[in-house]
Amino acid sequence: MRSEGKFYDDKNFPRGFNRSGVFTISETSVLENYGRSMRALFDGTTQPIDDSEVQFLAEVQGQQQAVSEFGKCWIKYLNHTSHKTRSYTLCVSQRAHTTSSYGDDDDSDSGTDNDLDY
Repeated sequence: MRSEGKFYDDKNFPRGFNRSGVFTISETSVLENYGRSMRALFDGTTQPIDDSEVQFLAEVQGQQQAVSEFGKCWIKYLNHTSHKTRSYTLCVSQRAHTTSSYGDDDDSDSGTDNDLDY
């Protein structure tokens, strides 16, 4: 696989691949060093020039099982950038509590301290 310079994806991984918590150290190295070549091969803007690039294309297109480090890494990258992940929390929104009727009746009481004359 040829290297065409450093590859960064600031849109999906603004803090870098190594700080994302998604990729291992070796996968980060592969993405940064060969990511431009892998993207160009995957998009079809570059043609494969050796057997490792032909194998990479076959793995990424689903024609064979992903066994190379390049194929596994690019498939993992695609899975994390193309699928949205939803996260659910168990917290209740603060808006739901502001519409309660606690204290609405307290203003109409006639025996409050504000009515006392000194």
